[in-house]
Amino acid sequence: MCGGFVDLFFIFDYTWFMFDAVVDANVNRVSEGLRVVEEYVRFVRSNVDLTQQLSVLRKRLNGLFPQTVACLRARSTEKDVRSKEVPLQRKSVEDVLVANFKRVEEGLRVLEEYTGSSECNSMRYDVYDLESRVILLAKKPLIKRGVYLISDDPQVIAKGVSWGCALVQLRDKQASKEVIYNKAKEVVKITAKSDVPFILNDYLDIAMLVGADGIHTGQDDIDVSDLITLWGKDKLYGRTTHSLNQGRVAVDHGADYISVGPIWDTPSKPGREGIGFDYLKEVKQFGVPFVAIGGINDDNLDSVMAYSPDMVGVIRSYSSIPEWQSRYFS
Repeated sequence: MCGGFVDLFFIFDYTWFMFDAVVDANVNRVSEGLRVVEEYVRFVRSNVDLTQQLSVLRKRLNGLFPQTVACLRARSTEKDVRSKEVPLQRKSVEDVLVANFKRVEEGLRVLEEYTGSSECNSMRYDVYDLESRVILLAKKPLIKRGVYLISDDPQVIAKGVSWGCALVQLRDKQASKEVIYNKAKEVVKITAKSDVPFILNDYLDIAMLVGADGIHTGQDDIDVSDLITLWGKDKLYGRTTHSLNQGRVAVDHGADYISVGPIWDTPSKPGREGIGFDYLKEVKQFGVPFVAIGGINDDNLDSVMAYSPDMVGVIRSYSSIPEWQSRYFS
């Protein structure tokens, strides 16, 4: 009888020992997965909001399951039949993100089942929402620093692609939509095998039809948030802004980048006076890439670069792009 009681106690104690091991392993799994995703949105995408949300989730998890002596005693890589497995080789950043989100979601489900914690259930659904936002962000082309070429000529745009521009935009204010559509199809072929994103000016329907990387719109066009609803979060959205308030609205509504200008009077913006440098002094507060544009050429570029714009917009002076790229953005 006494011996049977000791055996029963041993089994009960061993069960709880293994329970601690399950909790410890899955807390680590969830925390590691969140950190992998967090590093991407923090360092690759510089997304403050997503970085903060992932950080809060990690801290929430560690507050819910603080590391205990019992968990540390239960930890044993020697007894773990899956320890030191050779990890799979991920083919892309997106594969890395998907794998780690699944790791987080599965780990939270295990913790929920073994501990009965409703907090784990709540966190799991928060992660589902974050997964959607981060994976769509990963599909969105990166905006690098450099010259932003704007032209109505696909052959000029082809030169910009070969020069490694940050972005190229097809902008034609005179042609019919049919002509612009055919030009856009040509530009898609030009940019398809490059890492230079193709932005179409104004026409969402054409951008959607040809599969452009994004669209740039002005102050009189449909709101950026509505464009995102119509086309999706995996595309780039640029907005023309002439003032700090317009820039704030554009960013609040989801613009990925904003143009600041025209710095000087320019034929591409007839009837609009140059805004000078005051807006350039303040625009960095929004935390999104911005392109200084309007009348910029070899003679005045240094005065613009003093404000460290992420991009410089060029329409007429495109022959200077190789020199500008090398001198300011290499």
